Amino acid sequence: MDIKEHTQPDKLERYSFLWSEARLAIAALALFLGGIPPVFYFLPFLYGITSPLLHLAWVISGVASVYMLYRWNTNGRMLFGGKEPRDLYAFFVSVVSGINLGLTGLLGQNIGMSISSSKVIFLIVGVVYIVAAYHLWKRWKASGEKMF
Repeated sequence: MDIKEHTQPDKLERYSFLWSEARLAIAALALFLGGIPPVFYFLPFLYGITSPLLHLAWVISGVASVYMLYRWNTNGRMLFGGKEPRDLYAFFVSVVSGINLGLTGLLGQNIGMSISSSKVIFLIVGVVYIVAAYHLWKRWKASGEKMF
């Protein structure tokens, strides 16, 4: 396996996008569960093993989001070949939530969840995550699996 193959901008874009899509879905599920990471909800007896891995996944989420933000900025702030407002809104939902999780992994505190612990807010934000993920997926597929 050649590492150079996996570190090309197109590959990093793809990996970052797919990671972020999965993260949005898992984060939405966590919010629907009341703010509990699904792995803790469904496998609480594996906390000692899953906790460090979850923190690592959160940091990776932040790195992937910062990379996508960088690529967006260096691509003339265009997504999918244009500047559609809906694309931008969905993109920023993804990027902001990813950076928030990255900071959570580093700092040990989820800034977004410390703003509000309302179950209604969690449900609304979870739905926003699902809508954003769906929109980005649809646009990504329609653009030949290229975001930038």
